[in-house]
Amino acid sequence: METKIEIKQLFKIFGSNPLSMLENVCHGMTKDQLNEQHKHVLGLSNINLKIPAEGIQVVMGLSGSGKSTLIRHINRLIEPTTGEVWIDGENVLEMNDKTLREFRRNRASMVFQKFALLPHRTVMENTIYGLEIQGMGEKEAEKQASIASP
Repeated sequence: METKIEIKQLFKIFGSNPLSMLENVCHGMTKDQLNEQHKHVLGLSNINLKIPAEGIQVVMGLSGSGKSTLIRHINRLIEPTTGEVWIDGENVLEMNDKTLREFRRNRASMVFQKFALLPHRTVMENTIYGLEIQGMGEKEAEKQASIASP
């Protein structure tokens, strides 16, 4: 099966000097130790995965386990400390600003946990809103929104 998304050796450490903490994490320092001793937070540790082009994938875990952090790396809302993110054979981390904008507009999107629908719109109208602001006509947007996955 064709790979849609591939993530290789992805680490995310939050703090003032994340690269300097990478060796500690690679040598087994725990999330708690990293925070207590160095005031850095381990968001992701050596994530390696392939997501196939077809089907539905679920990212699940406890609160604070890194789900949102991982997803934000896929569309590059967060820069990794180190690692690679590939989509359709293209390295997302090498995209320039213009390419990244187009990528986010047309190829990768996400729904945030705390989202707000426009209360005066129907479900369909909320669904096609993004297509409409890109300039797509209402009928074509509704057609696109109604297409079922194989």
